[in-house]
Amino acid sequence: MGIVRYRTVIGRSRELRGPDALELGFAGMIVAVAMMVAVWFGIQLVRMTQTLDAVTLARGAQINAFLYRAAHGRWPPAGARDIVVGAGKGNYVEHLVLGEGGVVTAELTLGPAPGGQAGRGVRSPGRIHGFVSFRPELLGSQDAPAISFLCGYAAPVAGAVGTTAAGHTTLARADLPPSCR
Repeated sequence: MGIVRYRTVIGRSRELRGPDALELGFAGMIVAVAMMVAVWFGIQLVRMTQTLDAVTLARGAQINAFLYRAAHGRWPPAGARDIVVGAGKGNYVEHLVLGEGGVVTAELTLGPAPGGQAGRGVRSPGRIHGFVSFRPELLGSQDAPAISFLCGYAAPVAGAVGTTAAGHTTLARADLPPSCR
């Protein structure tokens, strides 16, 4: 006959007692780090979405500048108000300006709006103020070019005929939509 051994448990077993303080602390740290990362990504997403306000408003000014170039064979003069007149103000765009070479520049204020006022020229701590430019690029041939506008820091497309206009973007790349980086 063999020796029979019995296992003796003093106190409650792990299945009955549940997690101890070290396990709970480790789980809490994991949850805290996950929440911090989620908040950071959320802030970046909100700023990119706010920048899309400028992309939308600048589209009208880009079309007007394109039509002017098609009719006159050159870009409109800098500061021409009739090119940006229909754009007005947006939630985060303070105003649009037409620069040399058909560049449309939007002045933005991004971030949380104090007191429910989105944009509207209100500046407060924690908000980002900057510019994003939309510069024209000629594609195709010099005689009959197709015109595209580059947003922010976007690199010219290979085979572009002309991109002589200078951009005036001051916002960080992280605050811009992917197509403007």
